[in-house]
Amino acid sequence: MLGSILKTHHISRSDLAHRLDVSVQTVHNWCSGRVRVPSHKLGRLCDLLEELGVSPGELAQMAVRELETLGVQQERLALRSRSSQPLVGLVTWNLMSSGLFGPLARVTRIALEGMGYQCMALDCGGEHRQRRAYLQWAAQGNVDGLLLCGVPGDVPDPDDDLFASLKPVTTAGIPVVLLKPWTGSAVTVPEGVGSIGWDYAAAVEMAGGLLQELGHEQVHAVLAVTAAGFGARYWGLDRAWNNLGLTFDEDSIIWAQEGETAHELADALAGARAVFAPPSQLPTIARACFASGIRWPDDFSVVSLGNRAFVPQLDRRPFTFVSIPVGRVGRGAAQLLSSMIRGERFQTGQEYVIYGASTMSVENAEGGSVAPRYQGAAYPHMARVTLA
Repeated sequence: MLGSILKTHHISRSDLAHRLDVSVQTVHNWCSGRVRVPSHKLGRLCDLLEELGVSPGELAQMAVRELETLGVQQERLALRSRSSQPLVGLVTWNLMSSGLFGPLARVTRIALEGMGYQCMALDCGGEHRQRRAYLQWAAQGNVDGLLLCGVPGDVPDPDDDLFASLKPVTTAGIPVVLLKPWTGSAVTVPEGVGSIGWDYAAAVEMAGGLLQELGHEQVHAVLAVTAAGFGARYWGLDRAWNNLGLTFDEDSIIWAQEGETAHELADALAGARAVFAPPSQLPTIARACFASGIRWPDDFSVVSLGNRAFVPQLDRRPFTFVSIPVGRVGRGAAQLLSSMIRGERFQTGQEYVIYGASTMSVENAEGGSVAPRYQGAAYPHMARVTLA
């Protein structure tokens, strides 16, 4: 652990050796774990590291691990909370455009508070710079646990960037839970981090499969050019389309461009008979329909993801959607983080907890926003009506 602390804080091993009056090779041996830090040096080492900017939480965790190597039982080394009511940081990506993650964050917060935790909501406002600042703040030992609800990493390698930014937090011994969708790709979650979510590819496959059952041979996806986890959602769509035997390429995507007028999006929707839209795009689609006099499912069918508390009924026919188990995922994330804070689970190496297709169902399949392929207008671009 000493090696990772020195690397994170950019502390020179040779400078540390000089200050402690030991050889550089001795510091190398301490960092590699080949030699334990002598007890008469440990106090001075911690004092020096604190002077160089290392947080008290990181130093306490390092001292605990040194004591573990001496055979002290782990339960005797549990770091006690600073107060009778431990504090959890709940980091969200952008609550102004949260999609499913707004309800998920709310359920998770309520569950954590019901378990006796204080929750501090930290919204990144859609900025990676703010995310990194919150994580640096948490790494100073300001929270007992951290839960990231739908918070992505930066391109070109979002998972690598996110895990790297979490390193100071896990090094300080602060447990972290990621609440995020799973798209079927293999991701190795680092030590100190738990992950929980739902099978996004399976949910999209259920949505696309419904349209396919209604006779639609081509399904378009409405996607934002930039959004949290865009790359993961893209590949989740790719996997789902392949499983259904549908073609997924650039022609299958309707891009919701920033600054685009409602009429421009409506023109794009007019060329599609069947559409899948992530929940964050439903308000955009609704505005385009209202502005241009398009009705679902008369002019086109649209299916999304969501839950009853989140998906709005904006017309006489509500949106059809695959119901994501928001309650189970949010409560599961709270329970997972609580168990990690108590030291009961995920001590060495982490794994995903995934809610699959058996936990999902299609809502509003009848009387909703989908219809058979040949029902309604034969030529969508000529089927303009005025909404009452």
